[in-house]
Amino acid sequence: MRRPAVALSCCLALSASPLLAGCSPAASNEPAQPEGNVEAAQDANAPAKEGAAAPKADYKDGTYTGEGQGMGGPITVTLTVSGGTIAVDEITEAGETPGVGGKEAVADGTFKMQIEEAQSAEIDGVTGATMTSGGVREAVEAALAQAK
Repeated sequence: MRRPAVALSCCLALSASPLLAGCSPAASNEPAQPEGNVEAAQDANAPAKEGAAAPKADYKDGTYTGEGQGMGGPITVTLTVSGGTIAVDEITEAGETPGVGGKEAVADGTFKMQIEEAQSAEIDGVTGATMTSGGVREAVEAALAQAK
């Protein structure tokens, strides 16, 4: 009975080895990274690294309010633009459903953090709260349209 277990182990080990070899730089079709200043070699159009400051948009300084439609009614976002940087002053919602995610994301600052990180209306939103997320995006777009 021991032989089938040994044979199975050997087969598994041999079948996994080509998969692992595909991860090596030598097997890749990608060119090797140049030595020296790696950051200078990165594509200028590549997305910014997490935690890096987003590029400043061309908005006029001021405070702007926009409105979007959530699942339970209007969602209002008030933004302040200063030196091209967007800060969220307030997000209000009239009747989003508790426990679904959108109401909580307004209350706990999730949407605020996403807007300030993105420096735009291009936020991830909240899973399970598609309508609320869309309403927040719509409100931010309306506010930023006034700032142009």
